[in-house]
Amino acid sequence: QWAARIGTNPLLAGQLQMIAAAASAPAPMQGLHPAIQEMAEYFHLDEQLARMLDDAMKSRMDTFEGDMTALWDQMETARNPGGLLNVKIREMWDGGFSGAPEIDKDVRDMQRMYKLDEQATRKLAGALQRRPNKKDDIELLHRHLERSNKPSARVMMMLRKLGSGEPLGDWDKRIAPGSYLDRIEQEKEREKEQEKERRRDRERGGCSR
Repeated sequence: QWAARIGTNPLLAGQLQMIAAAASAPAPMQGLHPAIQEMAEYFHLDEQLARMLDDAMKSRMDTFEGDMTALWDQMETARNPGGLLNVKIREMWDGGFSGAPEIDKDVRDMQRMYKLDEQATRKLAGALQRRPNKKDDIELLHRHLERSNKPSARVMMMLRKLGSGEPLGDWDKRIAPGSYLDRIEQEKEREKEQEKERRRDRERGGCSR
């Protein structure tokens, strides 16, 4: 009888779905910083680990935002986010944890050349800090990004490989319209046309004399 009533009453069915979703949602952990509560829910952290992070971050309020940003970036590409966080908490207590990554010249150059957004730039800088062959990775990244017309999205797609230590793989040999290489080629064509126009102007000037 209830099943029949629910089937003929969309409003009742919707209300029951909302009640079921609320009942299955994790209960908030009392006393946690809201940012840590959000992280715990997103990565399905157990309460003990979340409270360990909360305790560690209480002594790092001056760098809280940068530290949390770095943790998010690293945990999003980790195979085991909880295990990684456990290691990072120990590093905090031992003084070996570094928060928001320093964006070096190589990454700034890529940001400028390919017009990377801030999120992609920051995450790329953090991922490269953990790579053993950074120079080779940067060379491969240039090959990937210079052909892409969505370089920031391309960076985000490559973060998992960068974070897990996998090789970046071959780049697309096609040059996408609007990409860095496409813009360079268009600029060369414009310069050729301008040079032709200047040559014609000089020739017309010579004839008039």
